[in-house]
Parts: sequence; structure tokens; C-alpha cells
Amino acid sequence: MLKKIALVIILYIFIHYKAFSNINRDRILNYLESFSSLNSEFIQINNNGDILSGKIFVSRPGKFRIEYEQIPLVLISDSKRLASVNRDLKSINFHSTNNNPLSILLFDKLDMKQVKILNLVERENTLLVEISSANFEDKGFIEILFETKPLVMKKWTVFKTDQTKTEVFFDNLFLNKSLPSRLFDIELEDPRKIPFQIY
Repeated sequence: MLKKIALVIILYIFIHYKAFSNINRDRILNYLESFSSLNSEFIQINNNGDILSGKIFVSRPGKFRIEYEQIPLVLISDSKRLASVNRDLKSINFHSTNNNPLSILLFDKLDMKQVKILNLVERENTLLVEISSANFEDKGFIEILFETKPLVMKKWTVFKTDQTKTEVFFDNLFLNKSLPSRLFDIELEDPRKIPFQIY
């Protein structure tokens, strides 16, 4: 009799936990699909312990800009190209946008056929979710930390398959704020461009 009662209790807890997990999963997915733009100040901790700070701007689909305070580097994606600009060296390099798991968050919609939730950890005031994409499985995954009251994104951690990770903590995060298109214009930042002059 006691075994039957214990089994019923365990089954109830399992069903309740699974339902609760699904609710939180849906909350997270709804949150990640709710914004067309994002801008925030951030603190970045690299795998080697270096600490950088700056500003990040995201405009969906596919556009983002990252400016650093300590180094003369600007990263810009115009949804077609990803460029890194070194303002001191007056150089620009182009990269594939598919090399970073963070690209998952640049989509307008999270297609659940392509996006996988690897893990969801629920604590008293936080949710921690690990997400990967079928398109980036060989690149790693992203871990996102949320505060739950209210639901707010607080940190991204990008884990790459080479065992490195980059943590990004947000401060003064704003969603759905109008952002000027010039922020994502690579041509405006290209140091190879010679300004037109009238003689």
C-alpha cells in the first residue's frame, strides 16, 4: 500500500514538474520572440579572464552592433555581412555570421524545428536555459540567465566547441526601443572610405 502511495506521489510530482517546466519554457520562448530591438550596456568576461565593457544594439532580423570601451573594436552585422572594424589600425575584416551560436537570437522567430532547448534549470528567482540550433550544432550553444520577477534577461554565456566561453552581463537593458539604421551601416564605419572633399 505504501509503495502505491509513494508511486502516486512521485508520478504527481513528475507530471506537475513537467507542466511547470513547459510553462517556463513557453515564457522564455515568448520573451525571446517579443522584441524587435535590444540595446544595453554590458560587461563581458572572456575565457582568459579579460574584462571588457561597452554597448550592444540588436535589430531583428540579423542586425547587431557591439562597441567596446577599452579597445578600438566595433563589430557590425547588417544581416548580410559581419564586419570587425579596428578604429586605431583603420582596418576592417569580414566574417561568417554562422560562426557564433549567438546568431540564434537574431532570428525574428525561433523555429522549434531548428532551435533546441538543451536544458532548463529553475530556481527560486531565476531561470537558466541552454539553447542550440541545428544550423550551429558544431559551433556550440548559448546559455541565457533570466530573473523571473519580472522576467528579464540578465546574462548570455556563449559556449563554443573549443571549450571556450564568453559571458555577457546586461545593465540598463531596453527592448523595442527605436534604433537608427546608421548603427548597422557597415559602409559608414569602413575606415577604407576616403571622405569626399570639395576643393
